[in-house]
Amino acid sequence: MKGDLSLLRERDFLLFFLARTSSLTGNVIAPLGLAFAVLALPDGSPSQLGLLLGTRTVAQLGLILLGGVLADRFPRRRLIIVGETVAGCSQALTAAVFLHGSVPMNLLIVLAAVNGASSAVSQPAATAIIPQLVDAERIQPANALLRLAANLSRIGGVFTGGVLIAAVAPGWALAADAATYFFSAVLLMFSRPRTLPRALTATEAPPTSFLSELRSGWTEFSSLRWMWPVVSQFAVVNASFGGAIMVLGPVVAEQELGGAVAWSVVLAAHSAGFVLGSLIAIRIRPRYPLRTGVFVTFGFFPAYVFLAAGSPTWLIATSMLAAGICIDVFEVLWRTTVHTHVPEHAMSRISSYDSLVSFICTPLGLAVAGPVAAHIGIAETLLLSGVLVLLASTIPLFFSAVRTLPARSTLPEHVPG
Repeated sequence: MKGDLSLLRERDFLLFFLARTSSLTGNVIAPLGLAFAVLALPDGSPSQLGLLLGTRTVAQLGLILLGGVLADRFPRRRLIIVGETVAGCSQALTAAVFLHGSVPMNLLIVLAAVNGASSAVSQPAATAIIPQLVDAERIQPANALLRLAANLSRIGGVFTGGVLIAAVAPGWALAADAATYFFSAVLLMFSRPRTLPRALTATEAPPTSFLSELRSGWTEFSSLRWMWPVVSQFAVVNASFGGAIMVLGPVVAEQELGGAVAWSVVLAAHSAGFVLGSLIAIRIRPRYPLRTGVFVTFGFFPAYVFLAAGSPTWLIATSMLAAGICIDVFEVLWRTTVHTHVPEHAMSRISSYDSLVSFICTPLGLAVAGPVAAHIGIAETLLLSGVLVLLASTIPLFFSAVRTLPARSTLPEHVPG
């Protein structure tokens, strides 16, 4: 553990680590501040809040492929700085609107779209920059430390946002979010990631246009026989978790467990699982990391069963703790696999396709969970969702490319272009 933590003594990684911690803390504060700011309006409603959050998500998913192309064409550090700065400006303006008192919804929608677009630009670059910050053999502990920072940021962000909302006003929570973006951008200005050679594959021509690079990225993505089965798995897993657990879970808590306090305990256990998962992922070194990662996703299933059965709070919380551990172990092993086995010249584009496909069904899962539960029952919907997760997690194991992908890179040595 001490050897892995020594990564924080490497200047460029430390700056990136602190920048991501700052930005991710703000990402947790923002939804809290926005929710209470909107609902505090004289005509505020959950529908307006959903519109703003949905606008941001649509803008992010709609432009994330563009972000992938840009991050494979231009310096990734600069793109992250631009994305963080634009996001900070959009949140600062949003905060100013709420603090001023006059809140035009059309302006808020535009600012939400700008914020989502800025994330689409910076996210693929932030994912793909890790090999430029650490040596190949230290990519896994680097990813684990970044996941640990994200999980601790989640806890700190909830606390900070709650204090600001209670002590001053929701608008100041949004202002704090803007400050985290600006602080992240300033830190990254002092970092100097190394430049890696980007050797083209034998079939890839030099970049000519956005569409040609987009097609080239899709060709690279679909040709990775170990990648698309797992990405397809998580299109189902993310939709199921978002719909069944996050929509129907609070309903079960209200009807069976005594209300919001019980559900808060469940979510706290889930967050604790994330932190434990990051600590575990720092230390394990499986021979076949992708196979191990897929196997741990079977740990998601018990939460669906215990929720469907209306089990005691402590049992549901324990199952969500286990699910959190499994999610983080998978996430670290997955990101390390991507950084190890994806060609450098296409890493951002492939990462953007990964994000798009993995989350494209999530809005559908959120939308249909309630109607399906009304038609067949809450317990039945939870069990059906759990079975879908089991099936989705089983299918990748039928692919030898998933089962046998080694920990070490299978890419040819880079040659200077």
